[in-house]
Amino acid sequence: MKKKMKQLLSLTLAFVTAFALVGCKGMSKETANVSKEGADSTSSTEIAADSPYAEKGYDLSKRENIVMYVLGDEPADMQTVVEQANAKYFEPNLNTTVEIKFLNWSDYTTKYLLLLSGGEQVDLIYTAAWCYYNEEAAKGAFWELTDEFLKENMPYTYEQQPKESWDQISIDGKIYAVPKAKATFTAYNITAVRQDLIDKYGLTVPNSWDNYQKYLEELVQLKSETGVVPLNTNANREQLLTTFLQTKGIQNVAEGYDWMYYNNGKEDAPDASDIFYYYGSDLNLEYCKKMAEFASKGFWSADAINDTTDAQAYFENGTSGSFVWNTSVFQAGKNLESANIGTYAVYDLTSEALRSRASYATDAIAITTKSKNQQRAALVLDYMKSDVNLNRLLLGGIEGTHYELTEGGTRVTLDKSKDYGWNNWAWALNREDEPEEDGLDERQVEISKITMAHEYRPEVAGFTFDPKKVETEYTVIKSIIDEYKQSFALGIYGDNTENEFASFQKKLRDAGIDKVTDEFKKQYEGYLLRTGLK
Repeated sequence: MKKKMKQLLSLTLAFVTAFALVGCKGMSKETANVSKEGADSTSSTEIAADSPYAEKGYDLSKRENIVMYVLGDEPADMQTVVEQANAKYFEPNLNTTVEIKFLNWSDYTTKYLLLLSGGEQVDLIYTAAWCYYNEEAAKGAFWELTDEFLKENMPYTYEQQPKESWDQISIDGKIYAVPKAKATFTAYNITAVRQDLIDKYGLTVPNSWDNYQKYLEELVQLKSETGVVPLNTNANREQLLTTFLQTKGIQNVAEGYDWMYYNNGKEDAPDASDIFYYYGSDLNLEYCKKMAEFASKGFWSADAINDTTDAQAYFENGTSGSFVWNTSVFQAGKNLESANIGTYAVYDLTSEALRSRASYATDAIAITTKSKNQQRAALVLDYMKSDVNLNRLLLGGIEGTHYELTEGGTRVTLDKSKDYGWNNWAWALNREDEPEEDGLDERQVEISKITMAHEYRPEVAGFTFDPKKVETEYTVIKSIIDEYKQSFALGIYGDNTENEFASFQKKLRDAGIDKVTDEFKKQYEGYLLRTGLK
């Protein structure tokens, strides 16, 4: 396996180097008209002769504006970066301007669906297994990316993209979005805590799930003195569910769905009979009761359900005693220390748990069916992903302003990075050759060692679910879950949690959860047979 990975990496680096050389010449004064034969030459516009898309038969004679929506809070220098991307790359090499707009964490769940159904221009949009990919693909909101379409309109991405990434993003053999090209451990959560408070008050070191709870209890007792909420969480981030499931050895069967099984320390695909739907299960009830207990102890604000401030911001400004998420907790900790508010440490609360890399489908970009120019949108996305210089501009900002590269190829963060942090929004554009941070924090190195030592590759990783046959039932089920899950996660039902949960269970049964689960297992059985796992 290691030999195979080295071969793949060598081929990828060779291709990237060759393509980067082409990209570096993109500002040549020489130009070429790439209008298709028969186009009106008087209305045509010329593009650079050494554009990666010159002489390939594309009709780029008309200037187009492509609008792309992504998630997150817009960086302060975003428009400066976009202006440079347009001036140096998109305009001369594709005769295109690009607008990148943001859907904030606080309201993206509402605006996302309205964007796709409304009249606003949306050509490209971030999506993921957890962010409406399957649902919107089933509704016809995303353009189907056939093999022919990808080869013709995303030629470089088609060649560079890992083959398994196309398998993981496919739904019943069809592709509706382009996934990232780098698989990471973003589905595994760790915890950033206030080391300065641990040192000052002699608090419990939160190096396990049980000790973390003791740490939070101790912070509650100190809140009047420190002004720090143990875990500032809200309806925008369900911070503790993933970690709770890690304590149980739980594995998802299909990315973006909530059917699970106990892995029992093995990579083997489970029998269909061992798969269960999480919501409404005994495990779900156990979690809900635990969250009600945490809420009663004052681990977070009683009004958290109405809070729209991002949890990471709370940790960075020193008002939260912990932040539970993936490796982004390190950036939160660095921001805390840069502001001279306190110091941080990061702990893996389930250090013996097995962990797998997240699916490539965790982050992706879709071309919408409402776009008036799917081909141009595809070319823009292809350019963003495949040209190493443009890709790094979008990922990390302007070299020499926001970051710089060392002779060894690692990246150094500069002061202006506060206005454009590395990989702040462009997760779906990640490449395997993305430069590592120079002088990586020892805290991050240590966590990385633990993670790598416990990596496993579950056999279910390639399975995807197509909900079309049970779309009516599944849509209702999702709405019921949305109605309840954040209230359960924040423990607002208190002593009445079990009664509310019983009502929740009944609604799921009445909506047809058993029928949907049967269809899921039927497709899963087919996957086992196709792949020879059964």
